[in-house]
Order: sequence, then C-alpha cells, then structure tokens
Amino acid sequence: MTNCPNCQTTVGTPFKTWSVSRKTSKHDGVSETFFGMFDCLECGHRFRAGIKGNETGIKGVAEKIKGIEGEFVNTLKNLREKLKTLTTERANLIIEIDELKKLAEDKANALESEIGMLREEVQSLKQLLGVGEMDPM
Repeated sequence: MTNCPNCQTTVGTPFKTWSVSRKTSKHDGVSETFFGMFDCLECGHRFRAGIKGNETGIKGVAEKIKGIEGEFVNTLKNLREKLKTLTTERANLIIEIDELKKLAEDKANALESEIGMLREEVQSLKQLLGVGEMDPM
C-alpha cells in the first residue's frame, strides 16, 4: 500500500505499473524495481511511487482487488451518506420555498388591499373637491 504524498491517504492500487531493470555490482546481477502510477481518491492527486515486487504477483493482485473492493465499499458508503444528506436538504428547501410563497402571496394580497383603499380614498377626495365634474372650456 502507498500513501498519497499530498494528503497522506492510503492509496491501494496503481492504475499502471512498469518495471525498471538495472545491473548491480554484486556478482554482475540484475535488479528489477517496480513502479506504479496512482490516483488519490481523496484529493485527486496523481503520482508515481515505487511498489514492492510481491504486489505484482498473484498475491499482489489479490491484495489489489481487496484494496479496490474496500475503496468501492467506502465510496458507496460515502455516496449513500451524501444522497441521504442531499435528499434531506432538498425536502427542507421545498418546505422553505412553500413558506416563502405563502409569505409572498400574503404580502401581495395586503398590497392589493392597500391599493384598493387608496383608490377609494382618491375617489372620495375627488368627489369632495369636485374634481373631474367640471369640464374645462
């Protein structure tokens, strides 16, 4: 297992692997080093890191599969939690919108009533002052 250099999250499986061979001074042998390219699921950082040789064998593949399965389980759990949170937030927002609509309707009705009263007052004042009854010559 490798840790992300950016956020130190354990990253299980490389999406790409390769090996580098080099000659060693010991008995003119050859050493093989394995590297992998990783994607961090937490911060999205992509990085290269050395991996152990046994991670590329059958046991390594089985460990990788277990690691991937664990990551999928965690991702599924996180998605379920996010979905639940978003569903709750959506319901709360719908309730808030309904309350605001009622408030807006009440204000609109109050304004309509006030405008009606003002129109009646204007009519009364016109009648009291006799405006509108006289025709200009």
